[in-house]
Amino acid sequence: MILQRAAFANDYIAIADQASGDPRIRVMDYTQTNWGSDNRSAVIWSWEPSDSGIGLDGWGLPNDARLRNNRVWGGQCVAILDGHGRLAVVSYPAKVKKWSINVGPKDNVHGIELLPDGNVAVAASTGGWVRLYAASQGESSSTYVTYNLPDAHNVLWDPRRQVLWALGQNKLVQLRVRGTSAAPTLTLVATTILPKGGGHDLEPKYGDTNILWITTASSTWTYNKTTDTATLYQNIRGIKSINNQSSTGQVIETSPHTSCKQNSWCTDIIDFFSPPDIRTRPGAAIYRARVWNPDYQ
Repeated sequence: MILQRAAFANDYIAIADQASGDPRIRVMDYTQTNWGSDNRSAVIWSWEPSDSGIGLDGWGLPNDARLRNNRVWGGQCVAILDGHGRLAVVSYPAKVKKWSINVGPKDNVHGIELLPDGNVAVAASTGGWVRLYAASQGESSSTYVTYNLPDAHNVLWDPRRQVLWALGQNKLVQLRVRGTSAAPTLTLVATTILPKGGGHDLEPKYGDTNILWITTASSTWTYNKTTDTATLYQNIRGIKSINNQSSTGQVIETSPHTSCKQNSWCTDIIDFFSPPDIRTRPGAAIYRARVWNPDYQ
């Protein structure tokens, strides 16, 4: 469902909703204050694998979704990842399958990124790796190259530096992508040791191409690429995702909340700061929330 009205892309917030009855990626309209299931107009777009003719194996705990412009497949695509192992890239908004495989649940895949050449980077926490899949080579291509990174939680492409950032434990690494789209390679460029461990989320700070958002187990940081320094943003434990609206700078966060009864890591509340605000979707089990912006930075 797409609302036929003009809206800024950054009025939209994607939520990875792990609710057991209907796990989905849902794109929500921030301008709608009621995000309850009784307000259908608040949901701009939603997705589960069957919407694109993909089996439901490896689906049940959606962790992440990113919207990207992509020259290989044309237009915009969404890279989607589920903790049970389902990886997918589909067109937006049409939901046409571009690529999808199921890597299984044992490695606990956590973060995903779509590169400009159509390949897909994935971070796995239990597996302790970052992989770059040659997704551009076919809709079920499973060829990949691996870089070992303990407790890897997220990846982010940097078009200016031409590196893949990856976060795991107390390490922020920069990886150079070489080789070809069919046979890519990953080479370590640099490693930064962060002040705190438990690295969790890694996102661009829209409005400043030199800054990254980073969350760790006990705190949130801004990282300056030029000076290679991390600055404390807040001492709040358990932030699962952080990013910001590009037009206003408003910060978007998710963290576990007791109102979510399904598990210990999700929430049904999205927190906003500067200016402060909240959105609640009763019955949801939200892991991450992403501003729906196709730009890498």
